[in-house]
Amino acid sequence: MSEVVNQCAAAILIVDDDATIRRVLTILLSKAGHRVSEAESISSASRQLGEQSFDLVIIDLKLGDGNGIDLIRLIRQSYPDTETILLTGFGTIENSVEAMQAGAFDYITKPFSNHEFMIRASKALERHRMRREIVSLRQHVAMNYGFDNIVGISKQVHQVIETARRIAPTDITVLITGASGTGKELFARAIHHHSGRRHQSFVAIDCSAIPETLMESELFGHTKGSFTSATQNRKGLFEEADGGTVFLDEVSNIPPSIQVKLLRFLQDSVIRRVGSSTAHKVDVRIVAATNRELSAMVAEEKFREDLYYRLNVIPLNLPTLRERFEDIEILTEYFLRRLAAEIGRPSLTISREAVDRLLGHTWPGNIRELENTLKRAAVLCTSNHLEVADIMFVASDDSAPRQTVGPSRTSLRIKGNLLDNTQRELIVKALKENGWNYTRTANDLGIGRTTLWRKIKRYDLKRDVEASWETEENHELVPQ
Repeated sequence: MSEVVNQCAAAILIVDDDATIRRVLTILLSKAGHRVSEAESISSASRQLGEQSFDLVIIDLKLGDGNGIDLIRLIRQSYPDTETILLTGFGTIENSVEAMQAGAFDYITKPFSNHEFMIRASKALERHRMRREIVSLRQHVAMNYGFDNIVGISKQVHQVIETARRIAPTDITVLITGASGTGKELFARAIHHHSGRRHQSFVAIDCSAIPETLMESELFGHTKGSFTSATQNRKGLFEEADGGTVFLDEVSNIPPSIQVKLLRFLQDSVIRRVGSSTAHKVDVRIVAATNRELSAMVAEEKFREDLYYRLNVIPLNLPTLRERFEDIEILTEYFLRRLAAEIGRPSLTISREAVDRLLGHTWPGNIRELENTLKRAAVLCTSNHLEVADIMFVASDDSAPRQTVGPSRTSLRIKGNLLDNTQRELIVKALKENGWNYTRTANDLGIGRTTLWRKIKRYDLKRDVEASWETEENHELVPQ
């Protein structure tokens, strides 16, 4: 019988005023590996629900102190993650409809076979498991694609994040501009996952990777027989994203013939599949991105002016890594923490000289180049501590470690001093705004508490912090 039920043990509560039925069901479920509790009344069940969480509650319709459907309503309101099954000896359509409306997953009419009961319990527990997986997945997505995952303390990045936060809950069209590797898709995903569409699809379309002859079909779909290889009806990517967000990456590469059709879609939200005479509405939000200057392309008549203004409702311009110089060190620490977990190292550290080498690079590939540089260094390094010799820049005149100290080193030292002063000012400002609380300050700056504490010691701020503690709640355990 146990093979019928969920493979994972579950916590189950049986609510029935008949002790015999409670005992039989307890034996069945216990043999299947589940943890089973019993209650003879609504009051007893309510008390147990308040003391522990249950995956499934099996409830008799007629109880000594009330109606089982009332308990189902209470569970749906107070414990929405818990599934319920109603047991009834009065199998009427009215009872079943009322139970489902109250929130029950299923109902079973007495008398029932053991096999039937276990099948119904299995299905209820499977739905509970799937719902928990969905919640876990959404939490994972939020953690990886939320604005809090965008690392940086520079003024430029914080301004872009603040604008993106404000417009995310709306359905307004966004145009993200910036050089390759600056994180355009990361911002697009963060906007989607902070919007009301976050539970629907996010469909990323690389407009530079789709041939012109296939682009209309890819975006809008086609009907069977509309062209030689169209052997069946197919939805386009806009239809696949219905209710969600479409990210048009490198939108500047859309050919003029498709620009017209995209403009029409942006105007009326109506699509027509290739080969079809039927049009229907699709509800999607558009976030577009490009690494080219669209206004210049408009002037050169390479991009439609009316489409440009339809896309450029809210512009977000992402700074290059050179423009956010003060973020390089923090990004380095962030990537090293992530890389250590990916490649199975206990930790990865980097020498001051290696950091100076990173600060002296021009970063034409921006954040993506920094990440790849550190990934290459971490994989090839024979220890857990990166040195200057481990830092190699691909396709760059700066690919070999510097052997001499010259004007470039002097310029680098000046840059490093400016970076230190900027970081010190930002950290002091954030500490003051957060009442000198480490956790809140680290969260605001997008760095770990250990990183913050190292910087407090490096900039000799420890005495200032301790002197500014005025209340007990600001005292926190910190690394020594």
